[in-house]
Amino acid sequence: MNGQLAGLPPTVFAAYAGRNQGPELFHTTPFVPTSTIVVPKTLSMNRPLDALIFRFRGRVAIAGANYAAVAAEAPQTILNRIRVRGTYKGAALTPIDLSGATAFATLPRIYYRQGSSCMINGVRQADPGIPFGQAAANFGNIGTYDLDIFYFIPMWPIVAPANRSFDCIPYCWQPRDWNDTLEVQIDTGDGTSFGTLGGGGTTTFTAFGSGAGAPQIQIYTRYLSLGPLRSGFSSACVVRGENPITGGIAGVANSVRLSILQKQKTTAILTKTGVILTGTSAGVTVFASLSDALTDNTQPRVDNRNLRENQSDRTFKEHMMLQDNTVIPEGYQLFSFIDTQHSRSALRADLATVVAPGAEFALYSDIIAANANNRINVLQEQIYADANDPMWAATR
Repeated sequence: MNGQLAGLPPTVFAAYAGRNQGPELFHTTPFVPTSTIVVPKTLSMNRPLDALIFRFRGRVAIAGANYAAVAAEAPQTILNRIRVRGTYKGAALTPIDLSGATAFATLPRIYYRQGSSCMINGVRQADPGIPFGQAAANFGNIGTYDLDIFYFIPMWPIVAPANRSFDCIPYCWQPRDWNDTLEVQIDTGDGTSFGTLGGGGTTTFTAFGSGAGAPQIQIYTRYLSLGPLRSGFSSACVVRGENPITGGIAGVANSVRLSILQKQKTTAILTKTGVILTGTSAGVTVFASLSDALTDNTQPRVDNRNLRENQSDRTFKEHMMLQDNTVIPEGYQLFSFIDTQHSRSALRADLATVVAPGAEFALYSDIIAANANNRINVLQEQIYADANDPMWAATR
């Protein structure tokens, strides 16, 4: 796993590697619609942090009229944005910057057969698949809905469960790397996050199982119990930032540059394509629908060189689903560079021999469906590591 652990007895390593201590409640805050909630304390970092779990728990009452249109990813759209930022080894860094819907759908659903849970009136909803959309009869018609929604965000690159314990330890957030600087910020949505209300319709939020009070947002931390491994390795940080693309994608066009990519170690590039919902409250951004038929021939490129062969987005998606033994939800397209199920096979875009100084590292695609409200979100999963980290020596 790491050169610094080479002398550790196998029995000691096996006793500790990947063993977590279970979710611990870090903070609870009342839900306030269309607000920015800044947790008033930094993340507890007295142990290596393995994952964060966000939970929305509350009641939604729809009255007066059914929703005229329901957003594709409702109700998990109620968390509009999740951000975690801090100072990593002396430099400002935002390792998590995701919409709630994307965090719910992709981590870990895109890599595993089972994703995060969304409970509506005590019934776990089916994992996102193809097609991916919400039915008004399930959530959106006049009625009362008790929601319990979980958002699982790991600190490590998502790999096959059999490899997780050996490939997650270097990426756990270490107290010595972050000190007491990690701040959590949550942007919340409102009734428009769920779709377009019918005339005269209202959406009311109250406490779970009650017609009074307020929903709650809970944040859980999960730590690893590493024992003697705790300080015996070099650490790195996985960064996941989701960026919206709107320019140049409204009409049919070939070889559109969607996004300039960061020249960092890259484990995966994810796109999310569909039509954005109009008429939402200020600051609320959700997809009205998701579609696999918006783009084709999507390619990460270095200058004019394609990094992966892809003449058909749908065929490439089928390839990725078979490789990872999962169903990638409608509208999501994954380009993984860790086919080995080990992060060291990441694309070494940080090396001049891979992406030369001055070379363009970007994502291109053909737009094959015209709509004024087309929207593409691009997420690049990157790894920040020390230049002298032995884990990355001689890899590319």
